[in-house]
Amino acid sequence: MGKKKKKNNISFLRNVIKIFLFFILLITIILGFLLSARIIWFVYPDKKIYSIEGLDVSNHQGKIDWENVDEKYKFIFVKATEGDTFVDKQFLINAESVKKTGRILGAYHFFHFNYKGIDQADNYINTAGDIIDLPPVVDFEFSGNPGDYNKEKLLEELRNCINRLEEHYKHDVIIYTTNVAYKNIIKDNFNNPIWFRSIIFPLNKKIKNVRFWQYHNSARIIGIKEKVDLNVFKGNLEELENLVMKNQAGLPNER
Repeated sequence: MGKKKKKNNISFLRNVIKIFLFFILLITIILGFLLSARIIWFVYPDKKIYSIEGLDVSNHQGKIDWENVDEKYKFIFVKATEGDTFVDKQFLINAESVKKTGRILGAYHFFHFNYKGIDQADNYINTAGDIIDLPPVVDFEFSGNPGDYNKEKLLEELRNCINRLEEHYKHDVIIYTTNVAYKNIIKDNFNNPIWFRSIIFPLNKKIKNVRFWQYHNSARIIGIKEKVDLNVFKGNLEELENLVMKNQAGLPNER
């Protein structure tokens, strides 16, 4: 009788463990789906430090109904160019619409490793012209670029691109970058304002000169059919408005 009871207890315990493991597995699968679908998100900026919200968009977001995009998004970065000839086909439409809704407009250039820096800068200048409010942005990252490159040559072309843009606009270029690109290229070679991508972990406070933080890459926003990136500005609205080029005196050596 005692052996049978002991056997039943062991069998019951095994069933409990199986049920427990099943629920753990189920929760893991559900949580994984919710994270991959960006339905839930764990990285959120401290609003006391990053108080101004914004977006960045490109042709990937398709036609945007800017009139219905929440007014809390005070600044918008629009993709302008890539490489030495590519122009985002939604750039002008997005740029003009952003301006019409009274938001602060920025535009970025995706820096391509295979093209000369000056040619890339000229592509941006010829496209963005003087419609932009914020200083020009160079998007520098390894994603979308060839893995085989010469670091010194790459640095030379990136400097050429940034110098050409700063010579034209008379303001410091903002560099958009990722953790890997920052550590390998940007950190020890440039002192520009930084727009940093950190969507998995909170932003590393040791990164210098951060002005903008991209913390989400798959948000759903009314007025935009496709998923979109969320960004914040480090500071208040007055500080953001002070970044607008017409409100600045320009680079020190150009004043």
